[in-house]
Amino acid sequence: MIPLAWLILASSSFAQHEHCGYPIEPVHAELRVEPDRVVVDAEGESTIWIEEILAVNPLPPTQWPPAILSRAENYVGAHFRLSADGVRLKGRLAEASFVQRPWQVYEQGRVRLRVIYPPVEPGSKLSGEVDFYEDYRLASSAEAGKGPLPYAEGYKTLLHAGSRRFELKPGAVAFEMDSAEARPGAAARGLVAFREGALAVLKTSSSWPALAALALLLSPLPPSRRRAVMGLLILAAGVCVSVLPLPRVAVWAAGLAAAAAAGGWLGRKASEVLAISALGVLGAFWGAEAWPWLPSAAPGAGLRAAAAMGTTAAVALALAAGGAAVRAELRRLKIVSESHSAEIFERRRRLAATALFLVCLLGAAQGAGR
Repeated sequence: MIPLAWLILASSSFAQHEHCGYPIEPVHAELRVEPDRVVVDAEGESTIWIEEILAVNPLPPTQWPPAILSRAENYVGAHFRLSADGVRLKGRLAEASFVQRPWQVYEQGRVRLRVIYPPVEPGSKLSGEVDFYEDYRLASSAEAGKGPLPYAEGYKTLLHAGSRRFELKPGAVAFEMDSAEARPGAAARGLVAFREGALAVLKTSSSWPALAALALLLSPLPPSRRRAVMGLLILAAGVCVSVLPLPRVAVWAAGLAAAAAAGGWLGRKASEVLAISALGVLGAFWGAEAWPWLPSAAPGAGLRAAAAMGTTAAVALALAAGGAAVRAELRRLKIVSESHSAEIFERRRRLAATALFLVCLLGAAQGAGR
């Protein structure tokens, strides 16, 4: 009886899942009026984009093929209709990315899109209609019949425009506002650049092994103030000077250098050179990742410096967290064996460095093969 009951329940659950279709979550969008353009950044759960909208699997993290970019641009243009003083604005998809964390599988992740519109006159009225996933909602409603619509609360867009917040959903898809309300000042644009610099670190999981290796290298004893300042300056310089995107294999190469430094296989001096080199490459990579998302068509020195500060802050926090974890392990080892804790710790440090080296080697091999 128990196996039969389990099978019945499992079949019912599977049927319900099939009926529900893809999970639907609200789209988060930000509208910003900049001096030389209007920008809309939209972000949504990736499953429906991969399966229904873009119809491509696997979806590349960046550098989407032209056909996929065109499909995404046409979809956003049809479902985010923006006007200035009653005149419809034509948007251009400038950036697109698919972010998937290491713990996410299949199509799980986030799709992020940036659409650029022409500049608008000061004092103009912005209005629009937003109905992402509306065609899929209608199809799901027809399939559900008289039953409740699966994921009904997910069919909406949460639009942020300056100090204004709009919740756009079926039956209430329109918004209107003065363009001045969505026009940030210099300080607000600096904060956006700072945020994008930090996000460049958080959203590129391929760089995390290199950060882990650097945290391993810098623990349990932190570097001298001079070396720390030198490392941060090289990191910030890499963020500021980089414009063209680096291939992903460069990030894995930086991870290999950082892991070799953490393992101490080539001596102390060589480890310092490897660590500094890894920071420079990582900074250039993160700078290129942040560049397209900065709040200007041609970001100046101030915005780039703000992005570098965001990247540096995110890296410092990550290294501090990693260092705290390493020091906690050392304290634990001292409880287990006071006399042999240092020896055990060094053995485990080299083992962890070897594991990170292998992870980066596999990532580099996969990146070079693409």
